[in-house]
Amino acid sequence: MSSKLFTPGKIGSMELGNRLIRSATQDPFGQKDGTVAPEQIEIHADLAKSGVPLIISAYAYVSPEGRATNIQVGFCDEAHYESQKKIVEAVHENGGKIVLQLHHAGINTFIKKNEFPMAPSGDMEAPNGSTSREMTIEDMDHICGAYVKAATKAKEIGFDGIQLHGAHGYLFNQFMDPNFNKREDEFGGNAENRFRFPKRVAQAVMDAVGADYPVLVKINSNCAGDANEKYGEDLLYFCREYEKLGITAIELSGYNFIAMGKKEAHNYYIERAKKLKSELNIPIIFVGGVRTQEDIQEVMDADIDFIALSRPFICEPNLVEVFKANEASKCLSCSKCFILWEREGRRCVTHEKPNA
Repeated sequence: MSSKLFTPGKIGSMELGNRLIRSATQDPFGQKDGTVAPEQIEIHADLAKSGVPLIISAYAYVSPEGRATNIQVGFCDEAHYESQKKIVEAVHENGGKIVLQLHHAGINTFIKKNEFPMAPSGDMEAPNGSTSREMTIEDMDHICGAYVKAATKAKEIGFDGIQLHGAHGYLFNQFMDPNFNKREDEFGGNAENRFRFPKRVAQAVMDAVGADYPVLVKINSNCAGDANEKYGEDLLYFCREYEKLGITAIELSGYNFIAMGKKEAHNYYIERAKKLKSELNIPIIFVGGVRTQEDIQEVMDADIDFIALSRPFICEPNLVEVFKANEASKCLSCSKCFILWEREGRRCVTHEKPNA
């Protein structure tokens, strides 16, 4: 076992007892009004109780048109704030820290079939069967304001920090990924232009919450198709710009984590993570395919600061103790946890079936 994994770490003002982080994870218990369910409070309390020093909460939409699913939690009205505060209190009561992940789905929003979701570019096929409409400056102003409002409220009700979701095909990622962004104005084309809107939001949020409040970002380390090689160069630019802004830490994921898991791969994005770590001073959080002691050792040997996991914590909420015992996660990376609860009333294929 890596001796570094269970040493203290620091992300901005957050002192953490070890270097394991629960990455943002949607669960099947969300309510249609966007408020937090009792089961979600229990999940977070149990994670904190089991020794997870930092939990990044499931993505929360900052504006109704940016909601990704009909069970996604929200963070844009008083009912949302009051219910989310219960998660904060549960985590703090059990010795943990919690960061709220803020999100807008862009083209990948959950809206009616005949509505047209906003996206960086227009006339793109949307998941709801319609096509996207190109975002206007007024749209950008609205969304930027929604992020600022949400971040300010998160600080007010006691979250230890926030994370801006810029990965997995959602709005910020759509701007940065050339497969999505076909704009011909100052928000499209080269890396600087494609980063202009995510940078604007990050700066506005940081101005609102102050320099001492942790603001993290999550970003894809890759993209689909022929653009991926060039995107690797752009990624370094994006991360350097985040570092210049004063972002507290960067979590590196990727667009194809489900496919990589099904291929039984490990440490999916480690090579780009190593490259970024060698070029940056900002703390790096690595997520994607960490399952064994050998995986952990490779990440720690690269001097990467923190390891985040999502599906393994669904499989084994006591994962901290599993790793302390020098064992591997039982997670199969099959991603059936996304659908299993509705079908069988269990969250992982390794769990016993109810009434079995």
